[in-house]
Amino acid sequence: MSDAPTEDQFDFAGILGYACTIPGTCLCFLVLVAYAVVGLSPKGRAQMDRVSFRLIVYSLFLNILYGIAFSVTASQTGPGSLCTFGAWAVNFTLTLTIYFTTCIALNLLLVLVYRVNGRKMEKYYVIGTFVIAIVLTVPAYGLHQFGWSESSSTCWFRNADGHGLRWLIGTQAFWMLFAATVETICSVMVLVWLFRNQMYVHQIRSTTDSTTKSNHRLWGGNADTSAMIHQANRYRHIIYRISLYPIVSLIINVITTALDLDTTIKGVPTQAQFRLLVLDLILYGLRTFIYAILAAADPSFWNAIRAMRGKPLPAPSRDQTELHSMPQAQAQDPVDHNSVNSSIRKRTHAQDEEEVEEDWEFQRQL
Repeated sequence: MSDAPTEDQFDFAGILGYACTIPGTCLCFLVLVAYAVVGLSPKGRAQMDRVSFRLIVYSLFLNILYGIAFSVTASQTGPGSLCTFGAWAVNFTLTLTIYFTTCIALNLLLVLVYRVNGRKMEKYYVIGTFVIAIVLTVPAYGLHQFGWSESSSTCWFRNADGHGLRWLIGTQAFWMLFAATVETICSVMVLVWLFRNQMYVHQIRSTTDSTTKSNHRLWGGNADTSAMIHQANRYRHIIYRISLYPIVSLIINVITTALDLDTTIKGVPTQAQFRLLVLDLILYGLRTFIYAILAAADPSFWNAIRAMRGKPLPAPSRDQTELHSMPQAQAQDPVDHNSVNSSIRKRTHAQDEEEVEEDWEFQRQL
C-alpha cells in the first residue's frame, strides 16, 4: 500500500486551511469595528492615540485581506488566474502584517532605549513596510513565480525545482526570518533594559532607606534619560503587553518558515510530509485568529472603553523613587548617604500638570 497522500487528502487539507482562516478573519473584522465604535468617543479616541496601536490597526486590516486571500487560494483545486493572483496576494499581505508587527518591536526599542520620538518615526514605519512588501512580491508576480504548486497541491510558488526554492528563500523565507531576528533582538534589548533599570531603581530606593553608608553611585545620565526610566517603570505592564505582538509573531514566523522550506525541498511524498503540510496550513490559517485575540486584549482599547463609559482608568505602577540626573563630574566619584538623599526625592501621590503631560506624551510614542 502506497504511503503517498491521496487527492482527497489534499482536498481536505485545503478545506481545513480555509476553515481555520474564516474565524480569525471574522474576529479581526469585529475587533476593527469595535475599535471604530470606541474611537467615535473623543475620550476613547484619546486613549487609543498610540503609535503601536495604530500599527496594530494597520496589521488587523491587512490580516483581514490576508485571510480573504488565503481562504480563496486554499479553496482552489488546480491552476488558474485566481490561484496565481491569490498566491501573490497572500504573500503581499503576509509580508505587510509581519513587518508592521516588527515595527512595533522596533518602535519600543527606539523610544525606550534610544529615546527616539516614536510619533515622528511612524511614517517611516509605514513607508518602509510597504516598500519591502512591494519589492519582494511584485517582481516575483511579474515573473510568474506564483501559481499552482504540483508538489504540495496548493497555490504558492509554482516551481518545485531549485529555481523555485531560490525564489522562496529570496523573497519570503529569508525576510520572514530576518523579521523574526529583528523582533528577537528588539524584544530582548527592551526587556533587559526594563529589568536593569527596574533593579537599579530598587537598589537606589534600598540605599536611600538604609541607615548604612554605601559606595553606590548615583545616576550619571541626563534628565531626559532619568525621566524615561521613571516613565518606563510606571508603565512597564503596558510595555510588556505591547511586547507580546512581536514575540507571538516571532514564534509563528519561525515555525511556518521552517515548514515552508521543508515542503519546498522535500515535497509531499509521504503521509508524514503531508501532516507537516497540514500543520503549516493550519498555522497560516490561525495567524489571523491569534492576532485578533491579542488586539482585542490591547490595554489601550480597554482603557478607551473605560474612558468612554466614564469609569476611572487603572493607575500606572507607582514608582515612589524618582531619579535625578547629576553632573558627570560628580558621577565619577563614590558618594555618601547624605549625597544620595540629596539627589533623590520621594514622590507624592499628587502629580503636577507637567508630569501628567510628560506621561501622556510618553504613552503616545509607545
